[in-house]
Amino acid sequence: MGYERILLDMEIQKDFFCRSGRFYSKTNSQVLKHVKELLKWAKIQSVPVISTLLRASRTPPSHEHPPYCIEGTEGELRVPRTVLPNHVAFGTRMTTDLPECILDHYQQVIFEKRSLDILSNLRVERLLTQLSKNTTFILCGAGIAGGIGQAAITLRSRKFGVILAADAAADLGDPGTEMAKRRMAAKGVIFCPTAAIVAPPVTPKRKGCFRTSRRTTTARRR
Repeated sequence: MGYERILLDMEIQKDFFCRSGRFYSKTNSQVLKHVKELLKWAKIQSVPVISTLLRASRTPPSHEHPPYCIEGTEGELRVPRTVLPNHVAFGTRMTTDLPECILDHYQQVIFEKRSLDILSNLRVERLLTQLSKNTTFILCGAGIAGGIGQAAITLRSRKFGVILAADAAADLGDPGTEMAKRRMAAKGVIFCPTAAIVAPPVTPKRKGCFRTSRRTTTARRR
């Protein structure tokens, strides 16, 4: 499958972006505005969207199983109005079964996962093998030092282009955020504001060279 750009949003869930969430903050509400702006842009421009949804098990918290988005709680639900009309969702079942050219049939594909690692859903691994290396992923969501950082490094290691929408990514107060940013930058991840991503391409203005040339010719005749 050949796509120039794919929007990858990670963990756009109530625990991070709704007032009742465990890790909600005012900063996250601003991040959500930019995430929704990217989703609107993707819908209008027909850019494919891959979304991840964390469903953490009810186990003691750890790096791979954080204390949020616990399965069966309100906080694990996706934020309203962040699901496109033409979408399909795949659960956490450990299988690589995935229809061919899935992004040709659905604009948004949602993958549920048990841990922060994007490859913990084996279907994501299958999808990546079907994509052209000329694809650039635009990342946004929750967890710069967590899921976002891991996904960015994974994608770069597979030779995909990666752009992080810097103002559409929540750090969740993680002290490892700055280190994660440095690692991403070292791997070639580009940091860019949402406004620059969604801005329409600038059409170069035509110079008035013919007009100038005509005046010069007229002047010579005189």
